Amino acid sequence: MSSERHCLGIPNQCDYSRELITRALDGQPTLESISHVRVELADCIACVQVLDVEVRFKMAMGQACRESAPASLQIRITETLQRVVLDDLDIQDF
Repeated sequence: MSSERHCLGIPNQCDYSRELITRALDGQPTLESISHVRVELADCIACVQVLDVEVRFKMAMGQACRESAPASLQIRITETLQRVVLDDLDIQDF
């Protein structure tokens, strides 16, 4: 029996492909890390598609995080937060 791990061909059910995708996209993914996973999963089109979706999602989130609120909104939020008195809040654990 071979100890080599491989994709089981079941998207989102295969620990090996999930581990590869997670590791490749952790932090700042590189083209090299993504290409490596693509090669490892080449026999499973469904898992490559999962990788592609995850890459697109990561890129979209990265782009969204670079955008900032307009200056007028930032000022309104800051002013509102400065007026909040924490002692007046009733916070309960549910």
